[in-house]
Amino acid sequence: MGSKLSFSNIDTEDSGLLPDFCDVRVIFMLVLLTELLALVLSSVPSSTSFWGQFAFISMLMQWTGLINAAVLCRLRQRLNAMSNRANIIYSFSLMMLTSLVLGLIVTTAKSWLGIVDFTTPPGEYFLLRIMLMSAAIYAVVLRYFYIQQQWKLHLLAHSRAEIAALRARIRPHFLFNSMNTIASLITLRPDKAEKAVEDLADLFRASLNEQHNNTLADELKLTHSYLDIEALRLDERLQIKWDIDPALVDSEIPALCLQPLVENAIYHGIEPLAKGGTIGISAGKEGQRLVLTVRNPIGDGKISKHKGNHIAQENIKQRLQLVYGSDAEFNINETKSEYLITLKIPLNPVA
Repeated sequence: MGSKLSFSNIDTEDSGLLPDFCDVRVIFMLVLLTELLALVLSSVPSSTSFWGQFAFISMLMQWTGLINAAVLCRLRQRLNAMSNRANIIYSFSLMMLTSLVLGLIVTTAKSWLGIVDFTTPPGEYFLLRIMLMSAAIYAVVLRYFYIQQQWKLHLLAHSRAEIAALRARIRPHFLFNSMNTIASLITLRPDKAEKAVEDLADLFRASLNEQHNNTLADELKLTHSYLDIEALRLDERLQIKWDIDPALVDSEIPALCLQPLVENAIYHGIEPLAKGGTIGISAGKEGQRLVLTVRNPIGDGKISKHKGNHIAQENIKQRLQLVYGSDAEFNINETKSEYLITLKIPLNPVA
């Protein structure tokens, strides 16, 4: 998935029944599976030598597969805009038509191709075998596409529900503590109280925003707003070490993939420690991927086991998988003294 993706274009295109047959990786898998299937079919006893039969079946199936891929690549957008039933019917018909045309060409030119022995009995029976074989293969392939699509739609719906819950979730203790802190500052430090209200408003605004992607700069700004509020409460117990590559701030990342991790780091890492500690936040580049890390200390070698520690993590992990597939990574490295989360996201600068 090297191209830039988001939940919006997953809805319109990537959640369709047919995969992207223009993708080099899909073509590679198609060629590989076709060769394996040709190898299996060539093992059927025949008057023709194994290698001769394999060469013929491989040639016929590769041409059929590649032409079908080209047709479906060209028509994918229109076909995926149809209902699943119509999509299956049209796709199946197009692929069967390709098999029929190629079968007729081979039958007509069999003498010229030197495959007379393989196509006997008469050509019409050879064509019938080709059509029956194609129908069985296409039915299985379309069934697989359907199951894959249903899984993807289920994952999309689940991820949407979780990100909605993540946006709506502002921990009651955080809101309660923030309001108390603001109230205590109104008379003593009205300037800080005003800044805290603005930061809290930024957090609420982000939770209500329907945008699924942000720039790294936006995520850092949101995280700064959150940390400024927590710093009023934790004071010197909370130390932040930033290591941000300024060349990466315009990179696009999924919304709310940094602040919830920092919130977890404070709630499960800093708060349980009497003397507090330092949270490390970094953004760097590794090849063509943005690498984000959030690290926090662990008191007495024991990390907080609250269930909430994993809700945001699982949500972010699933969204990365849905949008970027195997191109993204979400790793957790826990030692006796430190808890480290690493996100690796394909670099997609915002235009």
